[in-house]
Amino acid sequence: MTKTQERPTFSVFGAKPSNALLVPEIPIAVRNNCQSGQWTIGDTDYGSKCSMTILKFSKFFGSLGQTSHTLWGQLWFVAETGELPQGVVMVTYIKNRSLNDFNRLVASVQSRGVEPATGIFIPEFVKHSGQKPDDSGVVKPINYYSLKWSWNERKDWAVIDQAAAVLSDSSNQSRMIDLEGTKAMVCLDNLPAQQVASLMAAHAGGESDAIALNSNGAMSLPPAEDTSAADLF
Repeated sequence: MTKTQERPTFSVFGAKPSNALLVPEIPIAVRNNCQSGQWTIGDTDYGSKCSMTILKFSKFFGSLGQTSHTLWGQLWFVAETGELPQGVVMVTYIKNRSLNDFNRLVASVQSRGVEPATGIFIPEFVKHSGQKPDDSGVVKPINYYSLKWSWNERKDWAVIDQAAAVLSDSSNQSRMIDLEGTKAMVCLDNLPAQQVASLMAAHAGGESDAIALNSNGAMSLPPAEDTSAADLF
């Protein structure tokens, strides 16, 4: 009589349970590429289409990539459609036009007495034209993209239930901290408006001395590199 051989128990990374969201140990940073109008992770493009459920939003001030001393919106989200991985909590950052339009949309939904996070956010890459100097200092025309946001009520609430389960778990909350992406930023959440204004004014004026953020409320940002044309985007 042939015995059925059982597979040995083997686990290195673990696996996502069914009907649940995965919060990676190391955050997956998704870039909304303003030059190509694509979502990218590392060097891999994931197309231009996406809809998402947002689990967490925070405001930061600082530098990321080639953009220095700017107001940022940090979004922790799960992709619902498009080519980005689904069922996985990821993080992205928005600024300037993209952040302003996001704030406009959130306020418009809130004004209807609705919590925006209960719906589906749909960012769309919109093309713009501008100018920037090349390496020789000659100003040339360029094209770039920003995100225009729309919002739909959801029909399937399964992802919201999964998101609520993620946010109720302290171990998941501790993973939703992007140390790499925010290493040259200060979180503005819950800071008094006067401190926020002082921080932004100091760096807008070119102050190079570090401003420390500690338990006493002092602020600190490392000095950033020269402002580049990426600030336009």
